[in-house]
Amino acid sequence: MSARQPRPVSRATARRSRRQRFHGAVRTLIVTGRLPAFMLSVGLAVFAVGFLTSRDFVVRSVVVEGNQAAFAGSIVDASGALGQPIFQLDTAAVARRVASHPAVASASVSARFPDTIVVHLTERVPVLVWQVGERSVLADDHGWVIAEAYDAKLPRVYQPQGDLPAVGSQLPPERIQAALYITSQLGSALTSLQYDPTSGLTAQLSDSRAVVLGEADRLPLKLSVLDAALKLPDHWSRLDVREPDRPYYQ
Repeated sequence: MSARQPRPVSRATARRSRRQRFHGAVRTLIVTGRLPAFMLSVGLAVFAVGFLTSRDFVVRSVVVEGNQAAFAGSIVDASGALGQPIFQLDTAAVARRVASHPAVASASVSARFPDTIVVHLTERVPVLVWQVGERSVLADDHGWVIAEAYDAKLPRVYQPQGDLPAVGSQLPPERIQAALYITSQLGSALTSLQYDPTSGLTAQLSDSRAVVLGEADRLPLKLSVLDAALKLPDHWSRLDVREPDRPYYQ
């Protein structure tokens, strides 16, 4: 005896069955109260999306705090926040963009409803003027070039020739530290400090003598040799201590 084969179901019957199941499910939702709750949640979701993306709630004002070297306008431009929906704004990303500004060491960003963000800066502190020809830049203690400017209160390194370091670039930190150390150790005996790519740092003394110090290595020993040379009875005009174990003067 052969097994009974299932009767084929027509397309119309299948559609009628699906409609009956759908209507039954809807009646169940209405009876249990789930359908009104579902419709309410959908409505609230649509409202929330519209509220959060509304053009009524975009960033129209950027307040910059803690800036001295950096112009507020340049910080606003760096933030990229103006015109952005305030509820979708990634404040951490804004802070990273602001921190890429040459004068900024770090930044924090907070939002103020309905249309303002506040950017608080910790700026880089200039410690040295690096001058090339008639132009000069300010650098911090890590060598970061903050701005093209001059500050007479800061120690200065003069480079007669070459390219002016670009704002945002970094001078060798050890060279900056060497210049600061030499300036602090020689004090009023130092008239000027010059740099040449070939000979490094050269100190011009107040008695018109010059001391070629070279790069940042073994500076305490080099200055000790200078101190000993200043006590010699011989008159000299130029002392080279780039190799402090084998100094020579003329």
